[in-house]
Amino acid sequence: MQTNPHPIEALGSDLRELGALSRAFARRRRDLGLTQRQVSDACGVSVQWLSEFENAKGDFGLLRVMRVAAVLSLSLAVHQRPVTDIDRVFEQIDASRQPR
Repeated sequence: MQTNPHPIEALGSDLRELGALSRAFARRRRDLGLTQRQVSDACGVSVQWLSEFENAKGDFGLLRVMRVAAVLSLSLAVHQRPVTDIDRVFEQIDASRQPR
């Protein structure tokens, strides 16, 4: 059996918990043996921004995240995600707020 050469580390649905995406980027940077300074210089973001992103602290612009992904040879993909349990919970909450 052939293994996937592109393992998924952070799915779009994980973006409710930014830490999953941030950890994947930090892991990739370390695997490449790069410092935060090297990556920040290569993609035009500050070391402070990159550190906060890797630690999932703050609000991050998609363009900056895409630049860092490019420097780390990562790709971001958008896929329709399956319905999850949390979606069902939100649907129930919304339904309970509807006037009867």
